Amino acid sequence: MKNNISYKDMDLSAYFIGPKGENADIYKELTNRLIDEHVGYRQNFNSGDKDSISESEKTSKEFSNALVNMKEVMHELSSKMRTGSIPWTTGGRYMGHMDAETLMPAILAYNFAILWNGNGVAWQGSPASTLMEEEVGKDLAYFNGYGKNGWGYVATDGTIANVSALWMIRNVASIPFALKEVCPELVEGKNEWELQNMSIEECLDLLDASGNKKNEVKAATARSGKNLNKLGKWLVPSTMHYSWQKALDITGIGEDNLVVLPVDNHYRVDIDKLEEIIQENIDNKIPILGVVAVVGSTEEGAIDRVDKFIELREKFRKQGVDFAIHVDAAYGGYGRALYIDEDNEFIPFDQLEDAFKEYGIFTEGNQFLKRNVYEAYKAIAKSDSVTIDPHKVGYIPYDAGGLTIADTRMKDSLTYYAPYAFQEGVAVPASIGQFTLEGSKAAGSAAAVWVVNKILPLNIAGYGRLVARSLYASRKFHDLFDGQEFEVNGKTIVSQAVYDPDYNMIDWVYREKGNNSLKDLNELTQAFYDYTSSTKGGELYNLDFLTSASTFSSDIYGDAPVPFIKSLGIDESEYAKEGKLEILRASTMSPWVYDEESFSYWAPRITEAIQGRLELISKAEGII
Repeated sequence: MKNNISYKDMDLSAYFIGPKGENADIYKELTNRLIDEHVGYRQNFNSGDKDSISESEKTSKEFSNALVNMKEVMHELSSKMRTGSIPWTTGGRYMGHMDAETLMPAILAYNFAILWNGNGVAWQGSPASTLMEEEVGKDLAYFNGYGKNGWGYVATDGTIANVSALWMIRNVASIPFALKEVCPELVEGKNEWELQNMSIEECLDLLDASGNKKNEVKAATARSGKNLNKLGKWLVPSTMHYSWQKALDITGIGEDNLVVLPVDNHYRVDIDKLEEIIQENIDNKIPILGVVAVVGSTEEGAIDRVDKFIELREKFRKQGVDFAIHVDAAYGGYGRALYIDEDNEFIPFDQLEDAFKEYGIFTEGNQFLKRNVYEAYKAIAKSDSVTIDPHKVGYIPYDAGGLTIADTRMKDSLTYYAPYAFQEGVAVPASIGQFTLEGSKAAGSAAAVWVVNKILPLNIAGYGRLVARSLYASRKFHDLFDGQEFEVNGKTIVSQAVYDPDYNMIDWVYREKGNNSLKDLNELTQAFYDYTSSTKGGELYNLDFLTSASTFSSDIYGDAPVPFIKSLGIDESEYAKEGKLEILRASTMSPWVYDEESFSYWAPRITEAIQGRLELISKAEGII
């Protein structure tokens, strides 16, 4: 139920320190208050105990020497951070990786929690933050549509979350084979193909049915190393994060069982080819362990059609075939908040335009009101697991990844017990570490996510409005960069957007007008990146525009870039010859370009900076 707080009437700008430190006084005030409260706790705990650091010791020469040494090292640290860090806190000049100014309450919570040095592995090590993490996990699971049966936790990053998801799915998929060994009566009459194609729910129901032999069954699953070769293929888009290769290696599924799915010219999985690949494996009696849909690919921000993945699975279930569906939404997961109302219900599509108007989202024609993106987010609720990282578009400091699962029983397939941390069958308020790859971990991340979820709820009134700011910036800069022209050294340089964005990522290239050489386009685009980074652009702090770059190579992307290349008048044979398309890549995560006024301020300044970079390239490189 909706509470009495009106989140939509709160100014999001109050939640950041600000690009120029505009809210620094608030940050200092709250920091000092939290420190005072922490010190008060120390002083009041068994207040009769004597001080461990005496006043006379504090006046000694040795104590003074130590203070001077500490202050000098901290000054050196400050100097190194100021001269060598990415200026991502800027209003609009940083358009590079998935990094931006983080939320002030998250920073406060993280730093405050660190004062207590809690170990978030279990309740005994950090009673407060472990309970917070348990609550956050439930919130994230509910946010993904999993309801009361879902579970989640704050992983250290998206890689750990992805590995953990495959780890769980591997163990669950091997339950039928373990049952055949330990409780054969529960799978009597089923052949190997049937054992390989049981749904996650069926596997977990059978594990429950094993009763007091459950631990024996778990010991005989893939944890034992048995039957790994019977679990099948793991299908991942070519836009995948490199963590999937690690996951297949670590879990023993093996990279040989990785199938890379081709993408279309919008860099989403080609659904027709996905179906063909699944069918071909089935025809050859090769099971499918699972399929990954990417929601917010790291190079393109593309959102796979999760709804079509779900439809395909239902189609194959009629053939007696089943597989897990994992959604890697490490980057794009928070975009779901745009479509959830304050009662935590998914907003009907025909009501979205009115909802966006009510909450001040996409005030210029609702350009991000895309039915295919909407349906993809809606269908996440029917997946089996989701990676979602608060430290990306949750605007939480690193390291705060996240994993949620649809059926809380999945995590039980992982359980290991350390007697000093948690005991089997002993009720404790919360224990996270027995279900995770991480052992010890800082309490700060869980505290940070917990605090922010109280301030910015996971719906349209909270995170929806914040994420919408970055999507607005993406839309506006995409339109600005697509077809923008610059006169340099008597030549016209044109920028071209590679595709229409699904999320807050834009990719674009630079080329000389009338020049139909892909090689020259690649060289100019790469040079532009070099001069908007410390590679050749000079000191990071002095750059007036920063972006990042990537490569769409034919061995990974196949022919996906060809339609774009041909749209520029470049023959596709050039792509065959070069084997790649160099692109510039900008995650527009800054929360400070969110309306016409702010965009009108930044657009000419960014345009001027681009002009300057191109002129510098012309003089220094001679390629214009």
